[in-house]
Amino acid sequence: MFATTKHKSQLLELVSDCFEPIRSDLGNVHPDLRDSTYISGALLGFCRAYVNHYQLNDGQFNLFVDAVFEEVFRHQSIAMQTRAEQWLNEKNSAFMEAYYHARQQQTELKLDWLSQYVQTHFKKAVTLGQQL
Repeated sequence: MFATTKHKSQLLELVSDCFEPIRSDLGNVHPDLRDSTYISGALLGFCRAYVNHYQLNDGQFNLFVDAVFEEVFRHQSIAMQTRAEQWLNEKNSAFMEAYYHARQQQTELKLDWLSQYVQTHFKKAVTLGQQL
């Protein structure tokens, strides 16, 4: 149990750091991320790589996916997990590309590549009523 909590904390820190450059002051990401098959595929693939790297089980994988999607998508987490599962089942090309790319990161477990992608393709989120 404590090992799962430790791993969950480490995984959430990696994901949080990855998206930090585009978060608003309230910690939200731009809504456009919800339409990105690439982002969802990368998150799901990275969770799988993490679980494989540490030889954890599917129950832990499910817990990590839930936590990671909640960290990124907040109250849209469940809807995004459902969409990600749909894209996985459909074998959406952008989703699968990101999914397999993330799974290859199993030895290093870094998200620098995804952070770079996020900063290149998405605007920084802003809080309503706030000027840039």
